[in-house]
Amino acid sequence: MGIYTIATCLLAALGGNSSLVAFPTEANYSSNVVQPYNLHYPVLPAAVTFPETAQQVAAIVKCAVESGYKVQPKSGGHSYGNYGSSTGEVSVNLKNFQQFTMDYSTDVTTVGAGLLLGDVTELLYNAGQRFISHGTCPQIGIGGHGTVGGAGPPSRLYGLTIDHIEEVEVVLANATIVRASQSQNLDLFFAIRGAGASFGIVTEFIFRTEPAPAETVNYAYIWTATDAPSRAQVFKSWQSWISNDSLPRELSSTLTINQNLTIMAGAYFGSQEDFDALQIASYFPPAQSFSAKVVTNFLELTQLWGEEIQQSGTADPSYFYAKSLGFEPQTRIPDQVVDEVFQYLATAKNDARSWAINFEVGRGAISDVPSSAMAFPHRKTLFFMLSYAKDNGKVSTTTTQFLDRLNKVITSGMSNAYYGEYVGYVDPNEPKDEARKNYWGSNLKRLNKIKAAVDPHDIFHNQQSVSPDSDS
Repeated sequence: MGIYTIATCLLAALGGNSSLVAFPTEANYSSNVVQPYNLHYPVLPAAVTFPETAQQVAAIVKCAVESGYKVQPKSGGHSYGNYGSSTGEVSVNLKNFQQFTMDYSTDVTTVGAGLLLGDVTELLYNAGQRFISHGTCPQIGIGGHGTVGGAGPPSRLYGLTIDHIEEVEVVLANATIVRASQSQNLDLFFAIRGAGASFGIVTEFIFRTEPAPAETVNYAYIWTATDAPSRAQVFKSWQSWISNDSLPRELSSTLTINQNLTIMAGAYFGSQEDFDALQIASYFPPAQSFSAKVVTNFLELTQLWGEEIQQSGTADPSYFYAKSLGFEPQTRIPDQVVDEVFQYLATAKNDARSWAINFEVGRGAISDVPSSAMAFPHRKTLFFMLSYAKDNGKVSTTTTQFLDRLNKVITSGMSNAYYGEYVGYVDPNEPKDEARKNYWGSNLKRLNKIKAAVDPHDIFHNQQSVSPDSDS
């Protein structure tokens, strides 16, 4: 069937409301409707739909299947590869799924998949000062964040966003609407928590909530030296410090390297007195700057994180390239390789307008959950490296090679080891089979089987999604 046939079908699926569907012939389709996040990857979906009910989502999926189109959901729209708006596919924009209820007897919340993290935080805090663990960017949608993992400063103490999911409502490729939890559709529930976009469209989450932290210390240490030896020493100190099993779960830490500064920042979920007792500065070379702010309102804290994200320049659409790598205790970066990494950063050809390398500590409550319990496999990861480079226009080959070669240098000490990558930071340049193994590791084989059972024709598809082919 052609675009005109599916247009008629989609319009009918949306109750004849033409404001809930758009096609490439519409003026300013890309900038006003598709709104890609990573401008480096141009995308042109066959249609963008804005359903208001799960029944409409099911009808859209039915239209797509009957017309020979693939489908991808979009929540906040922060996919690094614009996977919610893939070229030639039907995009299901979930922005109208704004439902929120709180069961005060169980402290369980029901959340629509179109809500952004900032909205979820505010709604929960105003509903008895509750929260769920998630990341720092308020513009990210819960629909994506809650199906890839959902890491953030609270994760070492409270776990990932997916660890708080009690139940989901999902539209499947056969256009049925089902619930998945520990008591029903268990395989689907496994897959949704870490690989959701490959298996269906989640329209609603039920989350277990926690009391919002009553007191948090938001801290930062800054080193201004940019020479390779000085930066290498700070990293060596950080890696040694976060590798200690006695590192408190209440503490998060991200070490950021950019053109001008080395910054270690994070949150301590506890009192100023207990934070001071950690004597963090004693583990590092002297910093040129230090700040610590005590925040007693969790909503204010998340707003502070949001401001930091905005200042970093990563919140808004831009031309960029990004990669990730996960390091377990046995794949810690050897000191000699650390020296090589920082020498590379100091001398490698790089024409990016800006770049940053973030090292984010893991484990804690994240590792309390077995790697085989959910699709997300990286439970034993000591830290993730997230590299990011931005250009003024289309990202140059020099910039992509800068980050690609960084990964090769940093893994050169154990080139045959498995590192893993976070599917929340997709690299569309990576070959699909390699990407799948890096995103889902030892869980990929089970995911292939579940995909074959619930979506054998690969309707929910992007260029690196789980395949129903068990050989992939």
